[in-house]
Amino acid sequence: MRALLLMSGLALAIPAPAQAQPSHAVAGDWHGTGLQVGPEGVQSSWTIQLSITAAGTAEIAYPSLGCKSVLHRVTGAPNETVFREEITQGACIDGGHISVMAKNGRLFWFWTSPGTPADASAVLYPDNLVS
Repeated sequence: MRALLLMSGLALAIPAPAQAQPSHAVAGDWHGTGLQVGPEGVQSSWTIQLSITAAGTAEIAYPSLGCKSVLHRVTGAPNETVFREEITQGACIDGGHISVMAKNGRLFWFWTSPGTPADASAVLYPDNLVS
């Protein structure tokens, strides 16, 4: 009985793993042009403005479509974060998943939604680039 109490005390002392935060590589303000692609090829393009904080909160706007949304983090890894999109303004498709991956100073952006016959992608650039 004494060993059992000691073992359960040890188990309580082990901290729970922290939820993965987005890396600092994906944090920042980003912009670019998205392409919606289906089996027939490119279907449309639109502008994207994405803002991700180091704490993991994120918002996205599609100015040329008149849509805005908040992004809810699903998973995070050192250079990649996946969000669920919640449209807050406009008539864009709600509930899609957005995956962002930082590489070479750019953000590779991918959008998918189960049951939707199209996907979207973009290469986003930081807003603070010197011209």
